[in-house]
Amino acid sequence: MKTRHWKILLLLLVVGLADVMTAVAAVGSVRLYGTAEDYAGYNLEMYRYADYITHNRELLAVLQLDSLGHFDREIEDIEETTYAFIELGSYVAYIYLEPETEYEIALPPFTPRADVDRFNPYYQPEVVELGIRNDAGCLNESIRDFNSYYEREYNPNAANMVRLRNKTLADGIISRCDSVATADSCGNAFYRQYVRYKNARTYSTPRLRALRSVLTTQFAAEPAAYNQPAYWDALGLIGQNFLEAYMKTRYGVQLRRTMQKSPVSFGDINEALKQDSLFANDSFREGLVLKGIYDGYYSDYLSEGVTDSLLISATNQAVREESRRIALNILNKKNKLRVGTEAPDFVLLDIQGKEHTLAELRGKFVYLAFLHTDNYACVKDFPALNSIQKKYRRDLIVVGVMTDEESDKLDGYFKTKKIEWTVLSYNYMQSVVLNYGIESLPSYFIIDPDGKIARSPAPAPTENIQQAIKDCLQQYKRKAERAAPQKMKTIYDMADDDTRRNRRR
Repeated sequence: MKTRHWKILLLLLVVGLADVMTAVAAVGSVRLYGTAEDYAGYNLEMYRYADYITHNRELLAVLQLDSLGHFDREIEDIEETTYAFIELGSYVAYIYLEPETEYEIALPPFTPRADVDRFNPYYQPEVVELGIRNDAGCLNESIRDFNSYYEREYNPNAANMVRLRNKTLADGIISRCDSVATADSCGNAFYRQYVRYKNARTYSTPRLRALRSVLTTQFAAEPAAYNQPAYWDALGLIGQNFLEAYMKTRYGVQLRRTMQKSPVSFGDINEALKQDSLFANDSFREGLVLKGIYDGYYSDYLSEGVTDSLLISATNQAVREESRRIALNILNKKNKLRVGTEAPDFVLLDIQGKEHTLAELRGKFVYLAFLHTDNYACVKDFPALNSIQKKYRRDLIVVGVMTDEESDKLDGYFKTKKIEWTVLSYNYMQSVVLNYGIESLPSYFIIDPDGKIARSPAPAPTENIQQAIKDCLQQYKRKAERAAPQKMKTIYDMADDDTRRNRRR
């Protein structure tokens, strides 16, 4: 494996360690409790974003609802106001959690998402606010009311602000939004900052070609607001493809020269930008550069090699710890499910209620399938999965993760079917489909005996899967042989060989 890829794998391991250290250091706590009969017996997964550049999800808590729908969960790693959300069928329900606060929350009625939509990457579920029954502060109510007013003002006028560069229109919207925010009795600092950057977004809209002016007046004087979604929304609008855009300005000469170096590091870019007084603030500068690297990679402006070089160097050259963590997050997203990386583990139940993990299958290849009993393409593959399991049972285990939302239905379905492979339900840990990036069904992966991705995606069982399995077996065997080469024979080994040959005679 190339040295660069070894570095990436090592850094991805560091991400896991960083998560552990963050959890140990956390001191804030939040309590969530309530009753939701529609979700009785469910495990509901609540997430937050690891950062607002990658929007990688982090599991924040699992709300375990009993048979009556009661739940009570304390989350101990909330140190600052945090945007959190839960996927609930056809809804995504969000809440802003403040440290040291108790929330009696109300969930919306359960409305299942149609199967055709559940793995459609273009499907947008309805975003709703989680209800709060108790008196848990004014923040969520204030943001909801402000957003409602802001969207009525901004959305119908956005096109004209961009097309006509109508600054007067934007300034009027900002003035009216400020009046609404001032009239609100909520004095919460996070709310004031939220309004500030919503207005910065409006200010930027007719000034998209005035990059330097907008950055100067709206962003450069203050540190990056790492945990503020409105900040990154506004900065993302004006700072899209920042590296490419800045180099086209008359101030970007030094950065242009720097980017022509090979290899170029994050520290090189930092030093080039620091020569411009606009970027004196470390967190603002580094956040903007990381956003530029992220945009540059996904727009194909930056090659994979340059992107890796910049991100790897950022993990030890960035001034801010938050910047180093974001660099790791981008690497994690960019290289997720790449061949040779660790396959995401899971904890799932089979149809008898027995718990299974991916880790317990180490030592054999795993042919991992994501399936649904109402999907014709999936059901068509079931007999072929049986054949694969029978033929390669010495070296491989076939695991089918069923994405049916009704677990009880699975029991009845598979009682009437002869199944040779392991059937698991995703309901115990629905985040497994996110961890594997499932956007369509069926989807397949091959995982090697060390728990590393061997094929992503893998062929379906009715396609050229047998050749793929044979190739994986051979590659793994060669890798094992290289890792443990045969011992060089000494004169004593040769004498023993002669003795054994003489005995056979």
